[in-house]
Amino acid sequence: MMRVLFADDHDLLRDTFKAFLEAEGLFAVELAANVADALALIAENGPYDLVLLDFQIPGMNGLLGLRQIIAAQGERPVLLLTGVATAGTATAALRFGAAAVLSKTLSIDKVKHAMLSIANGHVIPANPQTVQSDGLPDTPTLTPRQEEVLRCICDGLANKQIARSLNLREATVKMHIKMIFAKLGVNSRTQAIIASKNFNLI
Repeated sequence: MMRVLFADDHDLLRDTFKAFLEAEGLFAVELAANVADALALIAENGPYDLVLLDFQIPGMNGLLGLRQIIAAQGERPVLLLTGVATAGTATAALRFGAAAVLSKTLSIDKVKHAMLSIANGHVIPANPQTVQSDGLPDTPTLTPRQEEVLRCICDGLANKQIARSLNLREATVKMHIKMIFAKLGVNSRTQAIIASKNFNLI
């Protein structure tokens, strides 16, 4: 029986996924609602045969949480489940050691088959939603102005300070930040800073 840790902060999804996987008697599933709980369970129970980790779970801080769980798992696989990550984020996750990046648009049955394949040593092709049309992994591409704004964010400047520093209107700064977040696949300044380091953008 495969020991699985599913880390996601949506109660209904966690419970449904656990019930589905355990129904056939192939999996024993434990649940975590955030990165800290997942790390505590891994420390308490030893590495799981497989960890399925939601990209937006509390404590992820960009991909830092993923890296912590991969380190705790040792050689055991960690799958990243996401509905929002850019191709660049998916590429970084794989570079850091994720066994696969799976889309939340997949059915639970397809996720189960991917888990079994990875547990058996097979490689899962990249999700079409996280790969360029030519099949090569994408990386975030920022305009020169977006790069300037991102550097200001990494320096800890507030929107008004960025506007003064770059001689921009504050509304324009907000627009650039929104675009930067979208390209990096993040939703906070902290995550943007981590992602920018992961992608060597600063």
